[in-house]
Amino acid sequence: MSCLGGFRAITKEALDKLRAVPRGDRVPDYLDEMETVDVFDVDKSWDAMHRALTGSKLEFGNTPAPGCWVVLGGEVLRGGREGEEDYLVVCKSPEQVRQVDRFLRGMTEEAFRKLYFAIDPAAYNYPMDEEDFGYTWEYLSGSRPFWHSAAEKGLWVLFDVDQ
Repeated sequence: MSCLGGFRAITKEALDKLRAVPRGDRVPDYLDEMETVDVFDVDKSWDAMHRALTGSKLEFGNTPAPGCWVVLGGEVLRGGREGEEDYLVVCKSPEQVRQVDRFLRGMTEEAFRKLYFAIDPAAYNYPMDEEDFGYTWEYLSGSRPFWHSAAEKGLWVLFDVDQ
């Protein structure tokens, strides 16, 4: 089962500092201390969120955009190499953030329901039901003000999760 994930809106300067840190040190202790403009926790909903927005795939990648950029799409700053499986950090550019903002503002509960219930249950390996759908939709729709604010301010967004 997936672990706790969240979004962090940061400036280019904060991102440059993060990129200067060795990949192995880009872990919760460092990220919790770095300067952020805003944060939005998504608990364990990120797993279903990403699968729904990418056709059941729980993998890094930039397709189909812009839905993939909500969670695991973007620049992989940690997690894409052997030995980094314990903690993932993925960065979205200001342009990707703007596209995610527009995408999520247009996402209805009905449209997301179709995407969620199209997840391959064998790949998800977690009970897919109305309760899990509601939980996932609550976090996804609740993240809209975060994305909109980050887009308006031209910020970068990190998704990070401790596996």
